[in-house]
Amino acid sequence: LPTAISAAGVSQAQLDNYAIHLRLEEINRKLRLNDFIPPERERSASPPPTYDAHGRRTNTREVRYRKKLEDERIRLVDRAMKNDPNFRPPVEYHQQKRSQRPSDKVYIPVKEFPEINFFGLLVGPRGNSLKKMERESGAKISIRGKGSVKEGKARPDQYADDAEEDLHCLVLAETEEKVAACVRMINKVIETAASTPEGQNDHKRNQLRELAALNGTLRDDENQICQNCGGVGHRKYDCPEQRNFTANIICRVCGSAGHMARDC
Repeated sequence: LPTAISAAGVSQAQLDNYAIHLRLEEINRKLRLNDFIPPERERSASPPPTYDAHGRRTNTREVRYRKKLEDERIRLVDRAMKNDPNFRPPVEYHQQKRSQRPSDKVYIPVKEFPEINFFGLLVGPRGNSLKKMERESGAKISIRGKGSVKEGKARPDQYADDAEEDLHCLVLAETEEKVAACVRMINKVIETAASTPEGQNDHKRNQLRELAALNGTLRDDENQICQNCGGVGHRKYDCPEQRNFTANIICRVCGSAGHMARDC
């Protein structure tokens, strides 16, 4: 690109866009050639080293200066798109934007509660519970870590870094608010499963009902009267109450349970 232009008949916005294009060309060239580390006399002091879960350093000089240029590229592209609606950002912009999306991890307490199938409670029949949380929160949920992939099945390369971590939900969204809303939903499922007996877990019961409906084996218990407590909506063997012997007494006058004919 030419670096000298006449300002006659050129608006400030056009000049600004031209400067942005020049700088983007320079940044892309530096990143492509790995020529982004300044001379030693121009470098800032190195921060204390930091490491990831695998012991690899995460803030080397190369990582820091590359990130500095990538962040500048993001800001420049955002400015260019604001100034010119027809501006087409480079492919790297979209890739970097996705990698910078707000995220959070929710670890699943499988070691503390090995008897609870948290995976099934979170995913649900045919993935519907997971899809519902994603739909309501606007976030994307991925279950990763040990136990997230069945033995013998291939694991995508992009998940390799998570393979040795404990089982967890990775939550991604466009905003922190959406991430937080999704994390609350996941924690609610986990906390309910850990603190509520399986027979009284409404979430689990609804999942079983949904699965039966999907398989075509659903028996409608909505109006079913329990023969033990007289409550509506569950059967005797699912009753959370203690066994009630009077509930087995049937009145021959009215046909109801719980009293004799002489008391009718």
